[in-house]
Amino acid sequence: MIVFVGCAVIIALWGRYHFTTVQVNNDPTSTPDLAAATETAQPLLDALVKYQAENGLDPTTLDQLPNKQLPSLRVRGYRYSARSTDWVYRSDTCVAREKHLHGWIMKEVKAYQKEIDDFKRECLTGYRDYLLQSPDFPRDAQTQYVARWAYFDSQTKRWSLGWCARNGKSEISTNGTCRWHLRGGSPARW
Repeated sequence: MIVFVGCAVIIALWGRYHFTTVQVNNDPTSTPDLAAATETAQPLLDALVKYQAENGLDPTTLDQLPNKQLPSLRVRGYRYSARSTDWVYRSDTCVAREKHLHGWIMKEVKAYQKEIDDFKRECLTGYRDYLLQSPDFPRDAQTQYVARWAYFDSQTKRWSLGWCARNGKSEISTNGTCRWHLRGGSPARW
C-alpha cells in the first residue's frame, strides 16, 4: 500500500510539472515575452562579458560593474546569481566557512539571508558562470497562478523559459526562483 501511495505521489508531481511546462511553452505570449526580455537584457549581458574579459571572473553583484558599463535603466528587476559550484573563494578559510551555510538551519529567514549576504561579500571574489532571471512576464487570466520569466545561463549561453506554479501553499518551479514570497535579504537583484 505504501509503495502504491508513493508511486501515486511521484506520478502526480511529475504530471503537474509536465502539464505546467506544456502550458507555459504553448502560451501564445511566452515566445514574444521571451524575445522581449532577451533583447532588453542584451546591454547587461554585454557589460558582464566586458567585465569578465577585463577581470577574469564574473562579478558577485551587478553593483560591481563600473558606472560606464552599466546599461540603461530598462534592465532593472533582473535577478543575478550563481550556483555555489561557480563561486570563487578568497581563501581556504572561506571554503570551510561556506559549509556552515548548509544543512539544518535553525534561524529566521532574514537572519539566515543576512548571513549568506555577509558571506558572499566577505568571501567571494567572483563567479565562474552566472544565472540571470528577468522580471516576471505579465499575467493574464490563463496564467494567473503561473509566473513566467526569461532565464539565462552563462554556462550554456542560452535563454530559456522559467516558471513557477502556485497551488495553495505549494509551489513547483523550473529555471529560476519564485518571487511571490521573497522576504529578508536578496540574492543580488538589480
